[in-house]
Amino acid sequence: MMTLKGKLEFISFWNPIRLITDSGELDLRQDYFRVFTNLNGKKASMKGGMNNITVTADEDSEYFMNFKKDDEENTILMILEVGGEKWGMSNLGAYIPDMMQRLNGMQVIVEFDDQSIGIRHDESEKVPELNFNTDGNSCSLSPEFAEEVCKIGRDGCCIFLAAGSGGFLCEKFDGHMARILLDRYSNGTMRANRIGNCKIVGRIEKE
Repeated sequence: MMTLKGKLEFISFWNPIRLITDSGELDLRQDYFRVFTNLNGKKASMKGGMNNITVTADEDSEYFMNFKKDDEENTILMILEVGGEKWGMSNLGAYIPDMMQRLNGMQVIVEFDDQSIGIRHDESEKVPELNFNTDGNSCSLSPEFAEEVCKIGRDGCCIFLAAGSGGFLCEKFDGHMARILLDRYSNGTMRANRIGNCKIVGRIEKE
């Protein structure tokens, strides 16, 4: 099993997935595509939690890996689907990018071999922790948090900071909004210039 550690910077699977290590920079797509090529057509399963996800060969699974990628990477298909007359699927093309967005800007641990690959937060890194709002995937922020952690209006402002009539919000963990903001960041069309390393740990419960 190979283990890599470094800071993750994720835009999409159509961009290099940067892992910035002490010895240099890697593109994690190479490792994901190699493992998924090895698993293609084989029984496999996905497991994960709030801040981790692993895809691995699994002879007891009813799901098979279906992975396709053209040379220009205009099409990337990665799903687990039930074989035979049954129907069912897990869209890895949604689950894995969503987890990468959660882990963005954080120190992560990537473990892989020929038949398995997983990524998780490096728990030795202490980062600000946030909770989903009760009725959505945005996170409410205090003015003090926006000033001290998000660095509003200053160099190093986090790209996921938003403000509205209800106050400050973090949109890092809202999949749709995060993709829009990451696209703007990668194209240089926003003033904010930092992918924040905050971590999602739960949801605010209704009173």
